[in-house]
Amino acid sequence: MSLGVLFAVPEETVEHIRSLPMAERPRYISEELEELYFEDYPERTAELDKSWDAIHRALTDGSLCFDCGGYPLGGVILGGELLYYDGEEFDDYIITAKPPEQTARLTEELEGLTKAKFRRGYRLIDESYPEPLSDEDMEYSWEYLQDAVPFFRHAAKMGLWVLFTADQ
Repeated sequence: MSLGVLFAVPEETVEHIRSLPMAERPRYISEELEELYFEDYPERTAELDKSWDAIHRALTDGSLCFDCGGYPLGGVILGGELLYYDGEEFDDYIITAKPPEQTARLTEELEGLTKAKFRRGYRLIDESYPEPLSDEDMEYSWEYLQDAVPFFRHAAKMGLWVLFTADQ
């Protein structure tokens, strides 16, 4: 299973990614953006490890798709503009970008999300999920999501875009 990371970036970074040929976008993330942000902007990064998959499913309808579940919580992971992934030729990486106004709305929703509501969503996860469903996995996913809330709060306060990235 792939590892997910969130980055809070200025609009210029999103524009730069858009300007790159599709095939070069993952390399830019892994070779330039990750190094810069992990070293110089740790407050603008949030590692989700493998939990991103369960988090997305628990906040949507239990499936792994880009347009499943309702907004705003359905937009936390795979929501926003799809910058890399087509399910065919470009299926080895995922990059999505959420604009500042969406980030602000997501922050409000995440701050109000209860563990009980997350647990109810976790129980909806479908059979395509690659891990066995368990209380341990639910807790692991919840903790990573809680660790990401201050990240979203910071991104919203600073008016930054949120990138979600995951290698496949």
